[in-house]
Amino acid sequence: MKILLVSIGTRGDIEPFLAQAELLKHAGHEITCQFPEQFRELTEALGYSFLGFDKGFLEMLESQSGKAVMGGGGAFKQLKGYINLIMNSLKIQKLIVQQQKEALKELNPDKVLFHAKALYHYLAAMENPRKFILLSPLPCLIHPVKEFPHIGLAKWKPFSEKWNLKSYGFVNGARYGVMKRLLKPYYGDFPKLSINSKTLKTFESTQLRTLYTISPSLFPYPDYWPKSAKITGYFFRNQMKNYQIDSELNDWIEKHPKAALLTFGSMTNPNPKKYSELLIHLLIKHQIPTIVNLSWGGLEKIEMDSDLIFYVNQVPYDWVLPKIYGMIHHGGSGTTHHAAINGCVQLIIPHIVDQYFWNRLILKRGLGPEGTSIHKITSNNFEKALLEFWNQKDFKTQADAIAKGMINEASKEKVIKEITQD
Repeated sequence: MKILLVSIGTRGDIEPFLAQAELLKHAGHEITCQFPEQFRELTEALGYSFLGFDKGFLEMLESQSGKAVMGGGGAFKQLKGYINLIMNSLKIQKLIVQQQKEALKELNPDKVLFHAKALYHYLAAMENPRKFILLSPLPCLIHPVKEFPHIGLAKWKPFSEKWNLKSYGFVNGARYGVMKRLLKPYYGDFPKLSINSKTLKTFESTQLRTLYTISPSLFPYPDYWPKSAKITGYFFRNQMKNYQIDSELNDWIEKHPKAALLTFGSMTNPNPKKYSELLIHLLIKHQIPTIVNLSWGGLEKIEMDSDLIFYVNQVPYDWVLPKIYGMIHHGGSGTTHHAAINGCVQLIIPHIVDQYFWNRLILKRGLGPEGTSIHKITSNNFEKALLEFWNQKDFKTQADAIAKGMINEASKEKVIKEITQD
């Protein structure tokens, strides 16, 4: 069976699709991935055919506007960044939508797994619903949740149950408006469809097959969701295939059996030196041995004479997390799940959108304290959360319990059957 996987975004948007690709390839299916061009080398190295989206989306996040949105600054600077991102995103989305259409025509796949940002596939799915599956690495996007508002409002604290549910209508109503604007040139490809906000909402919320690749231990399945929505558990790609163990890092971990990992993943910000100095200074002050993952540039190496800090550019989570106590991170879905399944206590410093949701969920599940947004972080509020993260024994007990529950919750056989069935 020819299967096309389509995702748009940062590494956190790509990894869940690569995990599904690994499952499906192992089951004998022919895999093609359509991701931003920046992920070509990674994807082809894993043995998958690759079609690249224009580089503009990720370059937009690396721009000053993108960094202002993700990494702090005054309210006016953030607002200006949001406006610029929206305008640039609309321009880039027009090109990306066309590339989605071209890929479908060229490949004519038997099945398509697509990300919520891959808008053309909504129309194709309305015409042929059994062929298309929406794959989402986060909840609170389409199907309403009583406990939490729409993911787009995650930066604010949850409202009452009534207004949490209403928020989905408000945010998705605006989203359907944007979708119609971008997809209108393609309505002629689907002459039998009636396309408007109402039909988009009905299809997406009750008919579109949706697989949430999240852990039911972290986010139990709401019993009021439609049958079209399923929670499959989180699947982890094997990142150890080509990793050469750093003997120096391994020795450092043996020397510091209780250690933390600090990473912002693919998140960037306007002043990585400032935030790095703030965080690392307090880690050293409280004698917390920490591996600092410099990754995409959200953190920088700080010249401090201390054996407590070990810098890496990248390190596989499935190698390092079983060896350490906890993780201080940005709160992406994949990072949160990796930390959880390895029994790590978590302290999240959210940057954007869904990361605020995971921050609150970690607190709700008892896996760590509530962290402070990078937009509002200070030495005082980070130090308070850091000490709670490091010293609260109940967090580790609960983290170990959740990890045990997650081990067998994701069935490879069930998800492959769900994807490939007619």
